[in-house]
Amino acid sequence: MTLRLALCPLLAPLGLALALGCQRPPSQSDSDTNSATAPRSTTDATAASQAESCEAATLHAELRGYCEFDLGIPPIELAKVAWNADTYHPLATRVITLDAGGLSDPEGEGKVSIQDWLRDPPRPIAEPGALVLAIAHDVPASTVAELQRGLFAAGRQEVRVLVHVADERPIPQPRSAKMLADMRAALPDDDNERVMFVAQGVRGYAETCPALTEAFGQLASVAPGERCGKLAELASAALVECECARLTDIMTLLYALTMGFEPPSGRATAVPIRLDTSRKINPPAGATWGEIVAANLTNTELHQLWIDAVAPPAPATD
Repeated sequence: MTLRLALCPLLAPLGLALALGCQRPPSQSDSDTNSATAPRSTTDATAASQAESCEAATLHAELRGYCEFDLGIPPIELAKVAWNADTYHPLATRVITLDAGGLSDPEGEGKVSIQDWLRDPPRPIAEPGALVLAIAHDVPASTVAELQRGLFAAGRQEVRVLVHVADERPIPQPRSAKMLADMRAALPDDDNERVMFVAQGVRGYAETCPALTEAFGQLASVAPGERCGKLAELASAALVECECARLTDIMTLLYALTMGFEPPSGRATAVPIRLDTSRKINPPAGATWGEIVAANLTNTELHQLWIDAVAPPAPATD
């Protein structure tokens, strides 16, 4: 469960739970894929004027752009593909991260080695249930192969891997990078304490603009797949009604609640992979996960992939 989902019960009295993804987002998710309206993104040349604007249309376009991202996606450099697809929104599944520092599972504690995670997994590995992996592009292919072998031995036959799609639209940036960084630095380590930290911030800014609180309450009657876009529409109108009081702070908070506390490095989609030992690929020595993805993953349909590689032996020490 992502932080966004954990906030739902605490923020329900404000109507904010509906705005934080406590419902099915407008495009690809753990259980379905729907066609989403492309967000209107801005160029660097228009960002300054956007920050000074108190027009509903401008604010709506900015907030609508946030809907294409998700705070449940780790903000790391994923492998890039040359094609485009709908955004992936994790719903009931917390994403596992693998990068140069090791493996991080939100169900566990801190970063560990692949071997340690497999030896004492903090979650069930075998089916049923989704297993979603965010693997940094520069992770050696042999390391990913090690993880594949361990998952397969533990009874897992299919995983989803996240990739960054080809999208020329600029990635939305927070109105206040400093505020976002300060919030990130102040976040408690404990998930429950994080929920309270964010909930307190939401309540404080909602009191600044009563019309915004009212806008959140109107989302109850909106279909789940349309709520993020509807929030952008209602919140932008509410902010104008409040004469854009504390606009930078409120927009930055909405950014954090929608996209996360660190700007992403790309827009992510998910590719299902069946761990099929009969579909082996033999990458050259030194190949990276990013190179494997670019050569083998062509769309968001199910792929069969088994990396047949082992890490080179560690150099001898005197």
